[in-house]
Amino acid sequence: MSSFVEYNATMATASMTMASHSVDHNPSVMSSLIDHHVESREESIEKLKSNLVRYARSNDRRMVLRSLKDVSFLSYIPLEAPVIRSDISVCDLEKEVSMEKVILNETLFNPPSKTRSSKYVATNSHCTKILKALSQVLCENSTLNENTLYERVLFRLAISSASADIYFQLNSMMGSTELIIKKLPSNYVVKSSSNSMKPSDLKLYNTGGQIHMTLDSTFNFGLFRKSDTVANRPWIVMQCKLHERANLSTDESFRSLNVKTPSLY
Repeated sequence: MSSFVEYNATMATASMTMASHSVDHNPSVMSSLIDHHVESREESIEKLKSNLVRYARSNDRRMVLRSLKDVSFLSYIPLEAPVIRSDISVCDLEKEVSMEKVILNETLFNPPSKTRSSKYVATNSHCTKILKALSQVLCENSTLNENTLYERVLFRLAISSASADIYFQLNSMMGSTELIIKKLPSNYVVKSSSNSMKPSDLKLYNTGGQIHMTLDSTFNFGLFRKSDTVANRPWIVMQCKLHERANLSTDESFRSLNVKTPSLY
């Protein structure tokens, strides 16, 4: 019996090895596999959009949720590296980031308190000041300019620019004549969740003269039925987690998006 198991294991290994060599020596086979994967994903997206339209018309929220649960690609959506827009100034980015909750190298920075008078607002958040000082220190032993580093990080932290890519992805997968996608305010309370909106978690460090970064941000987006009379109430709330690892010296980035939908029950 033992020899029979060993024989089967050997044959299975040989079969896998032959298949591997077959792909390695036939680029057309690999290309075909990749094309099939892309086509399958595109077909899945089109099927999802069709189902969402059908169930939105019948106001069947449960079947919409089931359709979203049935697809696997929402758990991992690859994103392109951020491209800094020339029409947004550093000053505008600073104002936006200073109003957000950010964890910078394990230190939490809270936005200005709305309950305090305006004369205290400037001293209530030092995130951008610390980030600028840190950029200067990190670039001392690097070829990267401190202002370039500062701008690249600000652009990634600013909600308007960071959420733009998420909106584009969600709208291409779910937007239709029946449904629209909207970003929900940072203070939007999700009743089905006991957790409040998590702050952006940023880590910056210098390794061998190269400036590296990891960033995790969370955004809430709403799926709205166009026929709903109450436009400011989302039909379905989606929690979107954006993760990025980047070498800011070379401006190379690995970004991905995870979309979590409400449970069926």
